[in-house]
Amino acid sequence: MVVVGGGAIGVSVAYELARRGLRTTLLERSTLAAGCSSGNAGLVCPSHSHPLATPATLREGVRSLLRRGSPLSLRPRASTLPWLAHFATSCRSARAERAADAVRSLSLASLELHAELAPFGTGFERRGILSVYETEARFADDRREAVRSGLPARVLSADEARSLEPALRGAIVGGIFFPNEAHVDPLRYVRSLGEAAAAAGADINTDVEVRSLRLSDGRVTLDTGKGRIRPDTVVLAAGVWTAPLARGVNFHVPLTGGKGYHVDFAPQPDDPRVPIMIQGARSALTPLTGRLRLAGTLEVAGFDLRLNTARVAALRRGAARVLGHDDRAVIDVWAGLRPCAPDGLPVIGRPAALPSLILATGHAMKGLSLAPVTGRLVAELVGGEAPSHDLTPFSPDRFS
Repeated sequence: MVVVGGGAIGVSVAYELARRGLRTTLLERSTLAAGCSSGNAGLVCPSHSHPLATPATLREGVRSLLRRGSPLSLRPRASTLPWLAHFATSCRSARAERAADAVRSLSLASLELHAELAPFGTGFERRGILSVYETEARFADDRREAVRSGLPARVLSADEARSLEPALRGAIVGGIFFPNEAHVDPLRYVRSLGEAAAAAGADINTDVEVRSLRLSDGRVTLDTGKGRIRPDTVVLAAGVWTAPLARGVNFHVPLTGGKGYHVDFAPQPDDPRVPIMIQGARSALTPLTGRLRLAGTLEVAGFDLRLNTARVAALRRGAARVLGHDDRAVIDVWAGLRPCAPDGLPVIGRPAALPSLILATGHAMKGLSLAPVTGRLVAELVGGEAPSHDLTPFSPDRFS
């Protein structure tokens, strides 16, 4: 059993396989959490389960063509045009609601698995998550969605939101607090699950690049920087790089990079205590040990990892509007590529034509949140168990 990728999904898969007694090798071309896994906001949030492909996102994306610093950027380029065309056709209201229900089911299970994994040192804290709003229209939309979701939630006036979180000194019209939700430290999660997988018997190999996949007598073979491997099963959990690797075995999965950013600030005594999602800015503030992380935005970017300073500045302006200031010392600025499928749903499962291959990718902004349940589902597939969730919406074959 070989798992390709040492991010949140890969280490979660390796852990679940190893704890079932399956001989497991993980291959990571750099260090654990070297990709987008370490830089995200760390939120574990069933309340935010809508896929990327919604009518509202499409409208926002069209507006972004005229606004360089928009929180969402869908600027066309030759490499992303086919993805954008598929994305546009997926942005239908009824489909988006069905997709949100499917993701929410996974998210609720994953939240409880995160709680079970907390003793490994993932930084799990269940303080709740507070969404804040700068416009009445968005606030009204999300109040309706909170009711539809059935999740425990408290709708707050602006003053009530500030009472719950005194760090909010800027202009907001209200908030919605989800008390059961949580956050983890992204880097600690990946490292601690990697250690737990190793303790359970997995062979964790870093600095080993998987250069290509090929078929040999009906099985997937890996060409790596340390030779050729022909395992019984390959789990591709390589984020956005899953797509070019899968092409080696003639399987097409339409992923693109959704570039996100973070700015880590030096901690201050008046930092937010509760993670804050700034809905109009597509960003979040998360109190982590030794820093306050501001993370978010999404730029459909292919494999372009260049840091766009205009987008970083826009990210900071969004936080300043709700916090009331932007005078913090910066300790880190980062950009990473989230693997995004055009319908906005994860890709989890076995292609019908390739029984020795399992894909676990395409989680977009929900990778860390859904990592534990994805690991559990892949282990169930490998073990021949009935999956604990319906995987039909996430099938790799849905793009055929």
